Amino acid sequence: MKGEYSYKELYNKWEKFINGGNDLNHLRKEVAESWINCRKLNVNPFKKPLLLNESEIIELINKNRYLIDIVSPFLKLITDLIKETNFIFVLTDNKGNVLDVRGDKEVVNHAKKSNFEIGANRSESAGTNAISLAISTNKPIQLGGPEHYNILFHQWTCTSAPIHDMKGKLIGVLTLSGHFSLKHTHTLGMVVSLSKAIEKELSYKEKIFGKDKYIRNSMRCNFTFEDIIGRSKAIRSAIEMAKVASMTDTRIVVEGESGTGKEMFVQAIHNASSKSGGPFVAVNCGAIPDQLIESELFGYDDGAFTGARKGGKPGKFELANGGTLFLDEINSMSEDMQVKLLRVLQQNEITRVGGIDPIPVKVRVIAASNQPLEALVEENDFRRDLFYRLGIIMIEVPPLRERKEDIPELFTHLLKKISTQLGKNNLDHDPTILSYLKSYHWPGNIRELENYIERAVVLGQGQRLSLEHFPKKVMEQIFLKCNLELTTLEKVEKESIRKALEVYEGNISKTSKLLGITRKTLYNKIKEYNLEKDQIG
Repeated sequence: MKGEYSYKELYNKWEKFINGGNDLNHLRKEVAESWINCRKLNVNPFKKPLLLNESEIIELINKNRYLIDIVSPFLKLITDLIKETNFIFVLTDNKGNVLDVRGDKEVVNHAKKSNFEIGANRSESAGTNAISLAISTNKPIQLGGPEHYNILFHQWTCTSAPIHDMKGKLIGVLTLSGHFSLKHTHTLGMVVSLSKAIEKELSYKEKIFGKDKYIRNSMRCNFTFEDIIGRSKAIRSAIEMAKVASMTDTRIVVEGESGTGKEMFVQAIHNASSKSGGPFVAVNCGAIPDQLIESELFGYDDGAFTGARKGGKPGKFELANGGTLFLDEINSMSEDMQVKLLRVLQQNEITRVGGIDPIPVKVRVIAASNQPLEALVEENDFRRDLFYRLGIIMIEVPPLRERKEDIPELFTHLLKKISTQLGKNNLDHDPTILSYLKSYHWPGNIRELENYIERAVVLGQGQRLSLEHFPKKVMEQIFLKCNLELTTLEKVEKESIRKALEVYEGNISKTSKLLGITRKTLYNKIKEYNLEKDQIG
């Protein structure tokens, strides 16, 4: 946008244009061109964009299942971090069709008022917006207020970045949206970084498995109890409980924070049980839109809705018949679906959407939650009767910070796995890495550890891994922890410098950068605290 204009000034210019004016000097080139296209297309700037019907939404979701499955964990992680910030994340395909919406509930509901929800289209036919421009220009962009052609979008600021597959083909768009007053230039960098991380994950999945193979073999059951790494009392206790539970067909709830490895436990239970010869079907309840979860679980009959597949389609309960159905993130299931699930668990039969005949199913249900279900029950956020039906046996997978003695073994295992995947076998590492990693809090648990190891392997480019290959925030938290144990400001500063010099083996440039001070200041502090000896390499 050229110059700085107030919201009122932008609105006045928009109003003049839609009433036949031609002044576009206040707009960026790509935005101005889009406005002209909207006029040529006779886009109504006051009309809500159209929504797909239920059958079209189902077809859309199934067609883009690969992209949704890859992006979902990233959106889950980010939305957990931006809770109560009045923002939402939106995923669309390469035609602007909305596939997923995550974020603050109030903002999500507010967005629905202008049909900004799953099944909506945000191509240029809906009026100039960040998603349509990201698609047409194939570049990241931020758009706010009356830069949008449609008046219903004027209250929003939207930042969009394209997502490409490993061949560079545009396959989707990631968008962060919030109120116009929340516009910030830093948002663009964050969304771009997230889209790049998603592209990296897509590239890895396609390179290792191939897209078609990944789809055919999704949610697969390969893990056994031998694959669960760790000898700490906390993890061994969980494993022993799981082994006992695997000997029966009793329903189980596995609880634990995101990234602790709950699905490994569930797969291990299935493979050690009498159901191991039957199917293992996994459903991420947090990744499936509310409109689709019922047909996803129970299936639908022929003619259930316009466009329904001829002959109908079996749901996950039918597909898991004779085996195990894993309901991940059960805590995210809506109350309406909780009631329907409870009925199935009570009667051991399902009725397809649009059907009338009950279908008997013999399925062992294992659920997982990243929040304590009993606490959610007490807060009236989860049905008590369903909790008792599901949680015959409760298994708690401990967070990494409660089993830090397992970090060396986990590090060795993950480093070997990642090095092999990236073609960098037999990598060496500084042994002091482990003592520092054991001091970190690990809010992201094993998944975070694995991500940091992969980052280190990539940055190390085949060389010996050291602490400088790990994120700065890891080092900062470790230093902060050490500082809390000291008593005076002088001791805090001295210990921070000493630790930083130790981490970087006396390298002045890297140490001063980490501490946020100049090289000259660092030299003066080293002399002041008498740290010259054995500290500078």
